[in-house]
Amino acid sequence: PPNARKQSGIALILLLVALILGGGYAFYRSANIGFGSSQRDAKVYATLARAKEALIARAVTDANRPGSLPCPDLITNNVGLSNIPGDGKADMFTLTQCPSYVGWLPWVTLDLPELTDDTGTRLWYALTPELRDDDSAQPINSDRALVLRLDGSADIAALVIASRAPLGSQARPSNNPADYLDGENGNGDDRNFVSGPPAPAFNDMVVAITRQELMAAVEKRVAGEVKTCVEEHAA
Repeated sequence: PPNARKQSGIALILLLVALILGGGYAFYRSANIGFGSSQRDAKVYATLARAKEALIARAVTDANRPGSLPCPDLITNNVGLSNIPGDGKADMFTLTQCPSYVGWLPWVTLDLPELTDDTGTRLWYALTPELRDDDSAQPINSDRALVLRLDGSADIAALVIASRAPLGSQARPSNNPADYLDGENGNGDDRNFVSGPPAPAFNDMVVAITRQELMAAVEKRVAGEVKTCVEEHAA
């Protein structure tokens, strides 16, 4: 009957409208989630870049060993000397070596605020042994080979890492890098690190300081000092 066909047509229109609205909402929700995630990632990368800049500045301005970098903050536990794990101060040397070459970013030593990722977790830091701030680490120059690696590439001076949310069996808080760094990154102090790809078992965000980046900045300082010496001698 004509009335039944009319009702059937209205029902189809309503169904089509519902589908369009549902699809629109799903797209809107997906776009918002993606946008929010991109904003969080951009903020974390900006924090990592700030730490990287501070490390390069520390290497450039070092009074007696330009190019050297502080030890990570992980092992030293000496209340009398006001240096305990997680306090933001670089570990003290064990003889001539850093107690560990991977640990928390020493934000106090770098004169930074306590930098954290999007989960409020402090940043991690890995240093190549050749750039430790000890006289036994000689020489520091643009030709010195470095053993720290990222994604198989050598000559990495240092890494700054945001560990982000815990995955799998990671138990926090702790002082164990494996409870924060994922996969190869948490596999001991073996000098080998990776930057991805993102996966259910990997959410670290990694920023590297290469030997070329570090030495380009340090050489400018050294060249300026040489220029000053030559000009003073000429005068």
